[in-house]
Amino acid sequence: MKNALRKLNQSIKFVKWNKKNNKSKLTHAFIMVGNNENEEWQFGYYNPETDKVATFTVNDSVSLNDEQDVFKKPGDKVKCINLSNVKISLEKAIEKADEIKEKHYPKETINKRIAILQNIDHGQLWNITFVTHSFKTINIKINSSDGKVIKHGVISLFEFRSKAK
Repeated sequence: MKNALRKLNQSIKFVKWNKKNNKSKLTHAFIMVGNNENEEWQFGYYNPETDKVATFTVNDSVSLNDEQDVFKKPGDKVKCINLSNVKISLEKAIEKADEIKEKHYPKETINKRIAILQNIDHGQLWNITFVTHSFKTINIKINSSDGKVIKHGVISLFEFRSKAK
């Protein structure tokens, strides 16, 4: 993540954008882990004046995606990420999540790993989601500063679909 952030911060595209959007703050870092060698990070920057998030994609190059509405409840505040509080690397968070998966959900086979660094009600954390071959998601929340597992659970994607209706 550090290398991708460094690449972003040094890119002309980000520097120009940041001059015009200097009130925007980093609110999330997203990656699909282990899918290929060209993994790409997405970094979201929230602008409190527009209540929108601009997302930068960083891989071989840096691109800026269209601003999006924020996914939040009305009245909720978007919390920024404090990078100095990230003491647990993505690799360590995935390692810990794998341990939780093996201990509590050993029969599930992982198809995809998704990691999001964010600051939500539970604090600043790595929000790790495993999508399984049996159409379930295993979600594990790990504190980004001390590595403690905050919460974990499993849900069927079919159950999720019925709840969304």
